[in-house]
Amino acid sequence: MATRLVIGLVGDIGSGKGTVADYLESGYGFHKHIVSDFIRSEARKRKIKPNRKNLERLSEELRQKFGIDYFIQKVIRKIEKDGDEKVAIDGIRLASDVKLVKNYFKHGVKIMKNARGVFHSSNSPSTRVQVIFVTAPARLRFDRMKHRGRPGDPKKWADFLELEKREEKEFHLKKVFAMADYVIDASGSMMELYKKIDALLKRLN
Repeated sequence: MATRLVIGLVGDIGSGKGTVADYLESGYGFHKHIVSDFIRSEARKRKIKPNRKNLERLSEELRQKFGIDYFIQKVIRKIEKDGDEKVAIDGIRLASDVKLVKNYFKHGVKIMKNARGVFHSSNSPSTRVQVIFVTAPARLRFDRMKHRGRPGDPKKWADFLELEKREEKEFHLKKVFAMADYVIDASGSMMELYKKIDALLKRLN
């Protein structure tokens, strides 16, 4: 039975997690799952404008209603349903989510309690889970966010710093980053980043 590889990507805002996930998908055939896509999907159902503030508010509301692991459970269900051997999860935010992903895939028989009862799978291949922390200097991350221009991204340095403080307060990201198995410094060029990913994949194979 094939061994499945699940790579969880954590990192500072604007650090390049999405770029890493895109390269894993295009260069190595990983199936990419973006945690925030599940939040955006819920926003569309409710006809909520998908800017950062609204998505943060909706995420908090649903986690309070259905449990703190509401969205990561959705990701895990999708991974199990698709059955891909190579998976990248972009945007894990909570230490409890990292623990759930690692613990869930440790065993051949899985049982997950959720708001709708019990999710059970007993036919999954053995799985390795590796968590990668993607990082870059704050100024560079701020410049990247200004350039990409997503709704709700900070336009001023002071707003960026305030967003970082808010993210740390809500998600305790330093604790999440400390749980990573590997660190990728994404402060260089795109090609330099790709080479670092290539080198890491060789280590994992």
